[in-house]
This record gives sequence, C-alpha cells and structure tokens, in this order.
Amino acid sequence: MTYYLAVDGGGTKTDAVCADETGAVVGRGMAGPTNLTSTSVGAASFNLIEAIRQAVETLPEKEQIGFPILVMGLAGLDSEKEYNEALDIFKRATAHYRIEKFVLMNDSLIALQNGTDKENAIVLIAGTGSICFGKNKQGQTAKASGMDYLLTDQGSGYDIGRHVLREAVKSFDGRCAKSLLEELVCKHFRIKSIIELKNVVYHPPLSKIEVADLAPLCTQAFEAGDAVAKDIFDWTVSAITTMVKTVAGKLNLKEFDLIFSGSITAIPYINKNVSEIFKREYPGVTIITPHTEPVFGALKIAMKELS
Repeated sequence: MTYYLAVDGGGTKTDAVCADETGAVVGRGMAGPTNLTSTSVGAASFNLIEAIRQAVETLPEKEQIGFPILVMGLAGLDSEKEYNEALDIFKRATAHYRIEKFVLMNDSLIALQNGTDKENAIVLIAGTGSICFGKNKQGQTAKASGMDYLLTDQGSGYDIGRHVLREAVKSFDGRCAKSLLEELVCKHFRIKSIIELKNVVYHPPLSKIEVADLAPLCTQAFEAGDAVAKDIFDWTVSAITTMVKTVAGKLNLKEFDLIFSGSITAIPYINKNVSEIFKREYPGVTIITPHTEPVFGALKIAMKELS
C-alpha cells in the first residue's frame, strides 16, 4: 500500500494527514507552529516531526517510514531564500521518514486547492496572520499581504490583538470612549489595572501568537455591544476586503471563486460583511467556506503529483 503525507504548517499549529492511495485518511496529527517567524528552528522541526509521528502511528511499524511524497504548505514562506532555508530545515528534520519527494509551498496554495479547482480563484487567509493569493485562467498569479506581522498581516488575529491592546490603553487613559476591552485585557493577563500592562507586554515581549490570542476578547466585547470592538471589526472588514480587491484587480478578475480560510474569516460579523461587499460589487463571485481544513488541499496536490 502507498501512503501520502500532507502538512499544513501554520503560525499557531501544524496539521498533518496520512492517507492511502485512495485518499482515505488513515492518520491525523497536530502539533505547535512551524512558521519560522513564529517559532525557533528547533521548535518548528520538533513540531513537524511530532505531527507526522501522530499521523503515521496507526500504520504497521514497518510502514511508518518510506513515503513517496510529502506536500507541505507553510505560512510565512515568500522569498526564494525563505523557501531554500525552510526546505533544508524540514528535509533534515524528517530524514528518518525516508520521504522520496518533499514538496514545499506557501500555505495559501494548499488553502486555494482545498477550496476549489476553478482556474479563476482567490483565497483569503486570515488566521494568526493574513495573506490573499489568486490565480486566473491565463496562468497569472498575484498576492497581497503575507510579509508577516511587522510589515503586513492586516485583518489577522495578530492585527486584531494589537488593536485590542491599544484600544484598552486608550480606554484607560481617556483617549476614546470607555471600552469593555480594558476590563477584558486586565482579566486576560490577571492584572488589576492597565497601568500594569507595560510589564506584561514588554518583559519579555509578547510573541505574535500571544498577541493573536487576544482576538477572541474583541469578539467577546463585540457581542456585549462594545462600540470600540465593533470599530476594530469594521477595520478588519475593510483591510481584508482591500486585499481581495487588490488581487482581483491585478488579475482582472470579475467572476471568480473566493475561498475564506482561517479563524478570523469565520467570525460571523466579519464573514457576513465581507461576503455582502463582494456579492454586491462582484456579482459573478462565488464565496466558498470549505468544510475541510487546508491540509486536505495539500493532500489533493500530493495525489495529483503522483497520479
């Protein structure tokens, strides 16, 4: 029996699937992040190994090594230098699995494949980070964002979390209307007052993941009717809408599949408002929220590679 390996390496978690030659899943694994800007090389390598180990552990012992292909989508993979470094790191980390062909690509490609087979398509990923990637039937591609949290990531969990921190401080010192976010941030960090937040945030500095973990506080405040939280969500809708419109413009797309991927696109208010904008302004758009995770896009690619 031939088995395929597929991996979605994100900024928060790594999802691995092992499937047989019919596409039936025989094992699944989950571990921490493998995005090399979110974690160290050592931790990323360990997480990949652990996710694969879990995915193959149900196989007979003699079949837990020796795979014809592994397809891995990796968040934060943009330049040729990043690609070469990541490929070297992860091929060495998984050497004992004897993988004949290691295919590495940006995670937007597997998310796109997971959502549609159409030639004209755009995927919007908004999770810990954000990226928008598209293609057209002429074979052209385009992207927006995807250069990590200091340069881009607008509309991401990190971006919302950063807004939460700043708006909590503004609420505390009176630069905006009083917001529930102030109280929620204090509860999250177990501090008595925002005056103590500086030490929590800077000593040591919060990681990208830790900032993104604050995004649910915005949802909590929004659901309680907090106007500041609504402003943050409206900013998020504007930011990710701009990304998609930019990619659609570069590719001259009017009719296309638009795939939503990531936890932020699943927030009802954001999903509803972004969907309404594109249905109104792009009548030919088909909005798709896949029922399967992006790792299954990697599995589809793996099976096509060897077909």
